[in-house]
Amino acid sequence: MFGKGKPLAMILAPTRELALQISKELEMLKHNPREYNVLTVYGGVDIYSQTNELRRGVDIFVGTTGRVKDHMERKNFDFSSLRFAVLDEADIMLNLGFKEDVEHIMGTIKAAGPRDL
Repeated sequence: MFGKGKPLAMILAPTRELALQISKELEMLKHNPREYNVLTVYGGVDIYSQTNELRRGVDIFVGTTGRVKDHMERKNFDFSSLRFAVLDEADIMLNLGFKEDVEHIMGTIKAAGPRDL
């Protein structure tokens, strides 16, 4: 297992399609199926099934800003082990008007994450 079930990495994407593409690539990079767990979170699907997966433990989560914020507001994420945060196509997120959401997410991660980053 990659980590201990707490997310080690988060990748934000501007669209559901890109988030799913990123997750697919992460799955293909595995040396074996149990190496690490990836969860993709995005709107338009049941948030409760995503919440259950988060509680079971994931190592890498990929999501759209809106759904990541939803999970943050529900306190479904534990950022204490997060080591990497990636903003994929950040320029697109900013052009789509997600600047405040991205700042909120990154600020929350910084406040809750490890102090040595």
